[in-house]
Amino acid sequence: MQKQEKPSSFDLKQIRTIADFQFGKGAGEALFSEETMVERSKGTKRIRYIYRNKERICSFRVRDGFLIPSILGGEILHKNNFGFTVIVNEDADPFVRDGKTVFSKHIVDLDEGISAKDEVIVTNQKGEFLGIGTAKISGKLMKEMKSGVAVAIRKGIGKEK
Repeated sequence: MQKQEKPSSFDLKQIRTIADFQFGKGAGEALFSEETMVERSKGTKRIRYIYRNKERICSFRVRDGFLIPSILGGEILHKNNFGFTVIVNEDADPFVRDGKTVFSKHIVDLDEGISAKDEVIVTNQKGEFLGIGTAKISGKLMKEMKSGVAVAIRKGIGKEK
């Protein structure tokens, strides 16, 4: 593992801009404070992981340079009303917490601007954060379809306390 370092002002501005583009204007400020630390890849020296207080907030998806939020990053985005949200019914709640796939039939509501491969925040009908995942189809299709995979959950928050 490479060591964490403070990003340059240019790097911090760049990752904030990517977050704003991906999750909405202001998301970069919410996610990345002046205390943000980064870890670079050994070979290319590009930023791979982004931390807050030694806890990973995001990593970069290599194929397209987009941010992949961790559970902490997802919680920050959810708390500040950024990012695309998918709301599931109570039947799906425990499965999403465990990191299982979201099927279209379990979706109650969502942001219609979702495109396939977007990183999404999954909540229950009470507005509680359940996990983060990648949309497999567009938001419009998620609403129309009555079966099939809608969101591949990357990480769930775990069992309900």
